[in-house]
Amino acid sequence: MAQRANQHKQNSEFYDLSERLLNSGDAYWGNLGYWQTGSDYSSACEALAHQLAIKVGLGVSSRIFDAGFGCGDQLLLWSEYYQVEFLCGINYSTSQTAVAQQRLAKSGTQGHFAQYIMEGDVTNNLLLTDLLTNKHHTVNTVLALDCAYHFPSRNTFFNDSFQILDKNGKEGCIGLTDIVLANPHLSWLKRKVLNTMLGLSKIPPENIVTLERYQQQLQQAGFQHINNQDISEYVLEPFGRWLKSSAIAKRKLKGHRSAWLKYKVTAAFLGWAYRNNVLRYIVITAQAKS
Repeated sequence: MAQRANQHKQNSEFYDLSERLLNSGDAYWGNLGYWQTGSDYSSACEALAHQLAIKVGLGVSSRIFDAGFGCGDQLLLWSEYYQVEFLCGINYSTSQTAVAQQRLAKSGTQGHFAQYIMEGDVTNNLLLTDLLTNKHHTVNTVLALDCAYHFPSRNTFFNDSFQILDKNGKEGCIGLTDIVLANPHLSWLKRKVLNTMLGLSKIPPENIVTLERYQQQLQQAGFQHINNQDISEYVLEPFGRWLKSSAIAKRKLKGHRSAWLKYKVTAAFLGWAYRNNVLRYIVITAQAKS
């Protein structure tokens, strides 16, 4: 137990507040962005969140469990723009969760949701059970915005998510934006580059599967009516183009060598993975009941 706690603390520090340097205004967004409509990092990140929200049909009757809410920008979007009925979540990073709680608490009429978001491992079933035991905490929508590939086991997350939704006895939905393997038959060199970057990015290799296998895992967990859309061209390569051309990003990252190197390498890798048919980026939804 102590070993797991120490490992969690070490890993949570990997997901820090450095994305703040990429944002404009008071935003803290931290995803790859959807660049068909977004012209800067903050607007592209918000656009990706809207893509997910639209696909799952968020609205006033939505009761959300957010499985990786970062610094809370998406929580504010769900609560203020989509006016969701209930909101709770778990996030891996200590620093991000603290920021998210503070921001949500100050958000006005939806500020009480801050008490229902916490730090932790989303695949820790005991933590999930503790969060959702109260009958008022039932949810009908599980969201994972650009984060599930980082989970210790995405397959475990699918199974737990189905149990969360199924116990309500009503129709529920899971929605993710996520990375899948484009080609299972990679050359030795491509596989080596991919595995190296997965290690540097704290992504378990077993989470990077083909779309076919991804859908099978959802079905095996109990989900059905699976829909997906490939949005790779608006996500993987455009982030790198923006980072390369943005004078604002370069100025803000000046003096933050580790953060600059992190984003520069990530951008270069994602562009390479897209051009070489290694990875694809999808938005995917599935129903917990027919």
